[in-house]
This record gives sequence, structure tokens and C-alpha cells, in this order.
Amino acid sequence: MSSAAHVAGQAGAPPRGVRLLELDPELASGLTAEELRHASRWALVRTADLDRGVHDPSSIGEPDLLGLLVLDGLLIRSVQVAERRCGELVGAGAIVRPWDHFGQFAPMPFEVSWRVITPVRLALLDESLVKVASRWPALMRGIVRRAVERSHALALDVAIHSLQHIELRLLVLFWHLADRFGRVTRDGVIVPIKLSHSDIAELIGSQRPSTSVRLAQLARDGKLMRRADRTWLLCGEPPDVLRDTRTHTSSASGV
Repeated sequence: MSSAAHVAGQAGAPPRGVRLLELDPELASGLTAEELRHASRWALVRTADLDRGVHDPSSIGEPDLLGLLVLDGLLIRSVQVAERRCGELVGAGAIVRPWDHFGQFAPMPFEVSWRVITPVRLALLDESLVKVASRWPALMRGIVRRAVERSHALALDVAIHSLQHIELRLLVLFWHLADRFGRVTRDGVIVPIKLSHSDIAELIGSQRPSTSVRLAQLARDGKLMRRADRTWLLCGEPPDVLRDTRTHTSSASGV
């Protein structure tokens, strides 16, 4: 593990734990007040911190962990097949299992790497937490729900990569990020994530030079601009394809 990473409870210190449901209260949303009082006392985890840069999360803990829960920060999980590289943005609430990498055994080998965009804090979901969660089904459902949410996010990534035009991929990506992280201002929606052109190219399944050209065009059109602090500003309205999708979804649901 990189020297930038520190796992609480290692280096000869006595085992310690922090209360998971205080770090991530949403996991307890299905618990009653009484259940929460007891579960919070017993749902203890160790944590690990990663600074910006390239890391190998598989070196944190052992493969028999249930997984690593992202408590704060952002990572990009990059998958390279042949000469193409695509990325997945992994943020707070996601559960990852970096030990489950089968690329070297696949018929078409692929490589996986991890890069921390903003400092990350991880919770190690170990066997003791599994035993605790089994006592409160609502807590277990919350953990499983996080895994399912990540699978849905991956499906959205595939959908973005499948869009024909790079400009549309960029706008859909950033409006999606705006929904998750954005802050509305008089000038537009600020997406407070410092993504480089290379990062963005990975996230939309494109090449960096082509991505840079399209980003410059969107800036000239006043739709998407990089701010002085390297975060991003979205202006105007979402692409028609997103508005049409939302209208169709609302009609189908009877809203």
C-alpha cells in the first residue's frame, strides 16, 4: 500500500473501530430509533485514508472483507482494453472490491488501475460488521442497496459511452455530475470537481485530443466552461435528450 495510505488500528496499535452509522447515516435509514441506538454501538469499522494520486486499494485489508465503502472523496477506476481506456467515477457511498480483478485470466485481458481525484476515506467492511448487519436486516439491505446503486451507475456510464457525439457525451456526463455534486449559482451550475481533460476523456470513453477540442467548442458556445480553480461551470439547460427522457419518465410514472 502507498505510504500515503494509513489504516487505523495497524502498526501495533490495539484494534480500534469507529461507528459506521455515524460516518454514513444513510445506511441506517431503514432502522427504527431503537434499532439505530443498538446497531450504532456495534457497527464498528476500521478506516483508511488515501491522498491524491495513483493507489492500489487491493492492498488495503484482505480479500475476505465484504468490501471497502467510500465515505468521502472521489476515485477514478480505469479499465484498459488494448489501446482504449475508460473510467468509472467512484464517490461517497460506493462499495468496491478491488481484489476481484479477473483481467489477467479473461479471454481478452484487461488492466485495472485506481486514481484518487480528491482525498478518499474508506471504511473496511469486515466479517464482524457482516455479523452485526445480520442482526438488523434493514442495515443489511442498506449495504446491498449500495452495491446495486453502483451497478446502476456503471450502466449509466455504458449509456454515456454509447452516445454518438462527443459533445453530447460531455454534456450528459456533466449534467449527471451536476445532479450529484452541483451547486446552483446565478451564472449556472458549478460542478466542484477538478477533472483534467484526460480524466474526462476516460469517463466518456473518448481520446484526450478529441475531448479537448469538444470542450473548447462547448466553452465558446457558453455551455460548459472550466473555472479558474479548475472546477467546471454548466450554463443553460440540459440537452434535449435528457429533458425528453425526464418527460417520458414522468409521464410513464403518472407524475
